[in-house]
Amino acid sequence: MSDTDGSRTVDEATLRYIGRLLGRQDAVDATSLFPATQPETLVVRLDTEGYPADIDEISLEIRAYTNGEFHVSYLEAFAGDRRRCRWDRHDQPYNARDHFHPLPDARTDAAVDRTYPTDLTRVLETTVLPWVQNRLGTLWR
Repeated sequence: MSDTDGSRTVDEATLRYIGRLLGRQDAVDATSLFPATQPETLVVRLDTEGYPADIDEISLEIRAYTNGEFHVSYLEAFAGDRRRCRWDRHDQPYNARDHFHPLPDARTDAAVDRTYPTDLTRVLETTVLPWVQNRLGTLWR
């Protein structure tokens, strides 16, 4: 699969590997690789049983490309509201190649420069998943 402008190719092998790894976790309800509405994406729905009752859905949307770029979005839906943040690695004029778009809406103008491990699986292990765990604690406060 190629991006619409042809400049990058979806890293299907990495997304399949991540899907298998995350799909085995107790905290994961389901994974969906390349759903019809998001053909470049691995969608990971987290089990919301341990979350406060007003949380309707928690998910990660992961995109990986063979040129090393990635986007990992965290989405939470509750009481008719949606919140989103995103970890990115891609060239753009506003921030460093590695950057983070914080809650509540992952706005471009709120992005913060970051430095991530080279491998996306390490980014998930050392940055994204610990952040999700901390977010769970924040939601209970």
